[in-house]
Amino acid sequence: MKLKSFALTSLTFCFAAICGTPNVQAATLTKIVDGISNARGISFGPDGSLYVAEPGIGGNGNCQPSPSTLFQPICAGNTSSLVKVSPDGTTQRILNNFESLAEQPTGNQGAGIEDIQFDSQGNAYLLTGFAGYPGNRDLATLNLGSQYPLPEKQLATFPPSTPDKVLNTPLLGQLYKVDLKTGALNSIFDFAKYEITKNPDKGDVVTNPYDLTINGDTAYVVDGGGNTAYKIKLDGSESQVIAIPKTIISDSDLPPGLQLPPGLLDELPGGKIAIQAVPTGGAIGPDGALYVGEYTGFPYPAGKSKIFRIGKDDKPEVFLDGFTHITDLTFDDKGNLLVLQFSDKSQLGGDITNLPGSLIEVAPDGTRTTLVADGQGLDSADGIDIGPDGKIYITNRGVGPGLGEVLRVDTKVVPEPSSTIGLIVAGVIGATSILKRKRSKELAKAN
Repeated sequence: MKLKSFALTSLTFCFAAICGTPNVQAATLTKIVDGISNARGISFGPDGSLYVAEPGIGGNGNCQPSPSTLFQPICAGNTSSLVKVSPDGTTQRILNNFESLAEQPTGNQGAGIEDIQFDSQGNAYLLTGFAGYPGNRDLATLNLGSQYPLPEKQLATFPPSTPDKVLNTPLLGQLYKVDLKTGALNSIFDFAKYEITKNPDKGDVVTNPYDLTINGDTAYVVDGGGNTAYKIKLDGSESQVIAIPKTIISDSDLPPGLQLPPGLLDELPGGKIAIQAVPTGGAIGPDGALYVGEYTGFPYPAGKSKIFRIGKDDKPEVFLDGFTHITDLTFDDKGNLLVLQFSDKSQLGGDITNLPGSLIEVAPDGTRTTLVADGQGLDSADGIDIGPDGKIYITNRGVGPGLGEVLRVDTKVVPEPSSTIGLIVAGVIGATSILKRKRSKELAKAN
């Protein structure tokens, strides 16, 4: 597969001219590579190569019901890999035939290699997902899980597999140091075993490590299945986990006539409902805090996703709200927070492989500007990074076999002066000297 670099659209979106709004905005999307199955996280390596996590499309192996797919079975195969785009444009897959889970026969909703990041020395670290009860991963975790009780709702909805039906995917649900030349893996942390023995959020015993951030000697992982954020020393010597609180909505927020699958929602007094956070994106801010964006679980209400700030006290506090289906975050070198939305409407509102998403910039003074609005080229977008050239790169069309692509976003923005948010954030992210989530500039200097 050769590099494909061409303009996704010949149009430049000028909102001021078309919509008559006070903002002057322009965005051009350029396709860098395509043909990726269930495309996820992206990162630039020390040599300037772009790496794209390809979770794959599962296979014809054993299956398990998954909360991520509303209990549709996801089945095992060896179809995950990393897609590497070299600076000269050559594209290749490495770590081929890696373990993968996905819906069958569609191949949607893949879990396998989820993200790759590099430390300041150029060492590579690999995150693998899972999307289900971790006891089903292999015989070792099934035996471990038999020693710990499961919630009654989980036993009724998605009970453990029998020994002959385990997925036989021992490499999933882990953080590794990886040698990209040889493919050798050194396990640093096993999220499956930790979820079984600790169950940090005290809910269903589920894990799906989804996003990796590296800063200094620490890896930061958000687990969309476990509803948690982890801080893990890269040498494996220490780890810490922080549960992300549930979102409270009113029953009036539910679509009329919606049939509620059992085991997904907690009904509270006063017509309130607690839904799982499903954290999916993390970034280190200029203040050194961890910022975590949530997708929100079923019934996937629009406008209810939040961004949490986790400071030195390790307590998640709501930093910003009013988003929909956040899949990733990053900070640029000006201190702007870039928020990627998988969709601007509820996941229930259409084909999950082609939902209109958006990219929103939050300036240090709190101003929100939509850099790419829905309907303008982002569909079911799933990962974001800042490249060595200072440009924004996004994994687009992140659900489905062969649909995924990486887009470069070129923007020019004059924000509307009156466009501000209710929360006062200037004192928190006002610094312009920033520890970015993706360490590409630091790596470039180191090499």
